[in-house]
Amino acid sequence: MNLLDFEYLENNLDTQGLYGSDTCIANLFLLQEKYNTWLKIHNNILFRYYYGDENRTGYGFPVPLKGADTMWLKSALEYIFEDARIQQRKSAFCLITREQKELLDSCLSQYFKKHISWKTNRDDCDYIYLQKDLADLSGSNYQKKRNHVSRFNRIYGSDWEFKSFPQNDIAHDILTIAQKWYEEKNGEENPVLKLELQSVELAIQNVEPLKFTGGVLYIKGQPAAMTLASPISDSVLDVIYEKAVEEFEKNGVYAVLNQQFSKLCGSYLYLNREEDMGVEGLRKAKLSYKPAMILEKFYGSVE
Repeated sequence: MNLLDFEYLENNLDTQGLYGSDTCIANLFLLQEKYNTWLKIHNNILFRYYYGDENRTGYGFPVPLKGADTMWLKSALEYIFEDARIQQRKSAFCLITREQKELLDSCLSQYFKKHISWKTNRDDCDYIYLQKDLADLSGSNYQKKRNHVSRFNRIYGSDWEFKSFPQNDIAHDILTIAQKWYEEKNGEENPVLKLELQSVELAIQNVEPLKFTGGVLYIKGQPAAMTLASPISDSVLDVIYEKAVEEFEKNGVYAVLNQQFSKLCGSYLYLNREEDMGVEGLRKAKLSYKPAMILEKFYGSVE
């Protein structure tokens, strides 16, 4: 699929009830190579197939476009079964939410007399937060986060500012931070980090069609941290990138970046800050922001 296809999806996909980062159109466009994803629009339905680890191998939940007929899921499963036969692979599914799982189970049972033995992997679960919680950091749950922000302000005083994107011409600074982060993480030795850096560059090249928003935190006039996000639906924003220059990390830069950006996102009820990939420190950090929900993801093969 090319950029025009994704732009078409941005305007025509039925996003009602979608919360998962895997259904963010910008994410699908940027990470096709990183996650080895096959994508196709057929019969007013978006199909996805992931070639990954066991829990990330299979078809994603088919997503209808606006105006799809009432029997779209039955038609989608018929297409998936035929495609699996042609490609000589299992009719497997992955990255399926609990609600999507129930829809698949019902349709498979009613029309195909088949079922799936589902499994889940905690590493794949998305962390979803109320926008208001991250913007306000109010109440006892966020005392530690307010302390991080206070520490940042004690160290840097008024010598910092946050600029929103794309309202401000700061694309170069976003790329500067991404490049610095890549170098500090020894990205040349890690092909996955190289693909991620390239995807940031691709995002900057396609801000308007993929509806990117974001910002840069400056300290003493220098770009110190950046974030980029794109909508999953009218009520859910996917925070795809959040990176900081290493020397500022220990001084609360991420807490300030997170809060400053969240304040700009009042038109969204939820912010999806994606999965923790099983990284202990990342899991602890995401839990510390008290998610409104942890979106489970399931996988399994049709029997």
